[in-house]
Amino acid sequence: MLVGNCLGVMVALGILVAGSLSFLQCYTNHDRTVEVPNVRGLKLEDVRQKFEALGLQCEVADTGYVDTFVGDVVLEQSIRPGEQVKTGRIVELTINASSARAITLPNLAENCSRREAEAKLRALGFKYLRTEFILGDEDWVYSLKVNGEVVSSGTRVSVVTPVTLVVGDGHVYDEFNASDSLDYTYFPSLDESHDSLLEIGGGETDIQSEIGTEAFE
Repeated sequence: MLVGNCLGVMVALGILVAGSLSFLQCYTNHDRTVEVPNVRGLKLEDVRQKFEALGLQCEVADTGYVDTFVGDVVLEQSIRPGEQVKTGRIVELTINASSARAITLPNLAENCSRREAEAKLRALGFKYLRTEFILGDEDWVYSLKVNGEVVSSGTRVSVVTPVTLVVGDGHVYDEFNASDSLDYTYFPSLDESHDSLLEIGGGETDIQSEIGTEAFE
């Protein structure tokens, strides 16, 4: 019985000591700071191990795409390298996607100006915009092309694929159409009639002779 009580007391003391040590460790590390390392360009798995060794945490907050980097490489970090932070701090990361994301093209053709179209496409993430001019209203978007082919709204296109805006050059010419009801009758002037008769008859004398001959017939 006595031995059992002693064992119970020893176990209780052990638990108390372990708890006290854990409390002291947490209390001591509460105000401990570490320097945030520069992890740009490192693989995500390597960054996790590096942060864990320093007592930091990391989370993927966003993705981007840089074609010169491989996938899962850190592009940006929310806390600048060299900054002192408390242990346990979470650093948000932006990592590189394995391929460029595809975006649905909005309704731009015959719907907006060149400036409006460029602003909308850049806001969606498109990086390479080109312009092709055709006869039409100045800077009005008539169509969009990808790889030389006209594409419609709703088409999914990679954000790194060049998009060409086909816009008017400001030179508009009116074309006659039979449905425009522009019929008219032309009446030549007296001088024009006289000149025509001279040209046909060969001269004024011939005309007078012809008229005189007909008058006596």
